[in-house]
Amino acid sequence: MGSAEVMFYHAMIHHEWKYCGHEPDKGRTMEEAIHYLQNCHNTVLLGLHQLESEQLARKVKNLLGYEVSAWRIIMAMAEHEIHHRGQLSAYMQVNHIDPLQIFGLKIEQIPSLIT
Repeated sequence: MGSAEVMFYHAMIHHEWKYCGHEPDKGRTMEEAIHYLQNCHNTVLLGLHQLESEQLARKVKNLLGYEVSAWRIIMAMAEHEIHHRGQLSAYMQVNHIDPLQIFGLKIEQIPSLIT
């Protein structure tokens, strides 16, 4: 995920798609993998916070070569993460593991509006 975030950001800033990979050397242990992810995420967040409105509106080519506004690349980054979270949730459920809830509660735990 960290490498993908860097890829999306790089495409926005440098107008080219480059992927730095997901080889084991990015994190041989859980601690190293989390450290790598946090470093990538912090770097991308810092860069995104420095973007001006004009930079978000300028055109960037997507992976298929179509021009889109740079802000759409940020949306694609979020969609990519959502896609993989869904995969992880499905794998966990198939293996009878309850995935963590994003908002802390399962839908069944929310009080009903119907009385």
